[in-house]
Amino acid sequence: MKKHNIQRREFLKYLLAASAGLGLAGINTKFSRSADGEPTVPMYLPFVVHNSEQQSLLSKVLHIHAPSVTNWGFDYDQYYGQTQALHLPGVNQGVVDAMIDRGVTGLLGLNSSQIADAWRQLIPDYYPGKMVAIKANLNNSFSCSSNSDSIDAIAQPINAVARGLKIMGVRDQDIVVFDAIRSFPDRVFNELLYKNIQIHDNGCQGFSSTWNSSDANAFIQFSPPSGSLPVVRLSDTIINADYLINMPIIKGHQISGVTLSFKNHFGTVNNPSGMHNQVSTSYSGINTYNALVDLYSNPHIREKTVLTIADGIYGSREFQNTPPQPWNTFGDHSPCSLFFSTDPVAMDCVLHDLLKAERGSAQPNTSDSYLKLAASSGLGVFQSGDPWRIPYGSGYSLIDYQRITM
Repeated sequence: MKKHNIQRREFLKYLLAASAGLGLAGINTKFSRSADGEPTVPMYLPFVVHNSEQQSLLSKVLHIHAPSVTNWGFDYDQYYGQTQALHLPGVNQGVVDAMIDRGVTGLLGLNSSQIADAWRQLIPDYYPGKMVAIKANLNNSFSCSSNSDSIDAIAQPINAVARGLKIMGVRDQDIVVFDAIRSFPDRVFNELLYKNIQIHDNGCQGFSSTWNSSDANAFIQFSPPSGSLPVVRLSDTIINADYLINMPIIKGHQISGVTLSFKNHFGTVNNPSGMHNQVSTSYSGINTYNALVDLYSNPHIREKTVLTIADGIYGSREFQNTPPQPWNTFGDHSPCSLFFSTDPVAMDCVLHDLLKAERGSAQPNTSDSYLKLAASSGLGVFQSGDPWRIPYGSGYSLIDYQRITM
């Protein structure tokens, strides 16, 4: 399977040379080899950060904070995901567009006018017919008419990503937004600006998810230290995709402690409930095994993911199925944030630490065990840090955490 690397040969040559002298704790500098014998690099290491004191490989997480992105006042008689209009509270689409533009350009070190260039670097070698899949989080939507207060994906970040992809030249029909086992409800669909993009869900909008592929990696390969997990297979949507953008929501969880980038892919498979025992914070082997690591290690997820954008416009400070609430750490307001990274481990570390700062002892001590295991498996860089330490970013040494307020 082809990896989507930027200037692949030149980057590999430089990276291999640089890694020989690094020995930086927590950085995996082991490289596998492709069929032609050329070293391959995990997607979480695309950025070389130049420092006057030393040259390091750091995983970057960019946090865009925009307090004006929503004026919804936690009135649950009004839908939190509606688009702002005159006398209508909700989410400001123009601000979300600006946040996405700032995030994708800033992640790559480009200026704000280089939006198309940034997307072309993230989605290399695109041509009409190649599919860009966007994994939304609709965990609490069980029907087309779903109108629960529970937090779910909203349309505005999807609109902004689709807008960026269209600016770089991706056709509407090559953009697929999906949650394979949940409904894409009418209230979200009605807020979409680009009605010709594909929607794949459980049969509510567009195309019903299918599970028919004979691809060699269609099934998740689990390796628990004892016992076994049920048969779990990927939806055909992700198997047929060429690029994957993961869009989790920052949320706590009653079983796994948190549900972030890794667990968002429970909505990519046909039988996620069978994994719950091996992702639970009370699982006896939680420090040595977690099914989330095997799930994310599947080549269709690991090798196709070009970007993770975490939605913290609202976020859930309690659990996966509770409504958006004010966050104490964000001044008794919504977080009003979006997060950008190509390293899913570093991303979830920062999101985990933000939840921990907000939730305190309500967050189990083992809720980040999967991240330590994922780092050991070469999926990214782990560090437990403090995202609130001033100046922002100083709370981490292995993760290049940057926060920008718009």
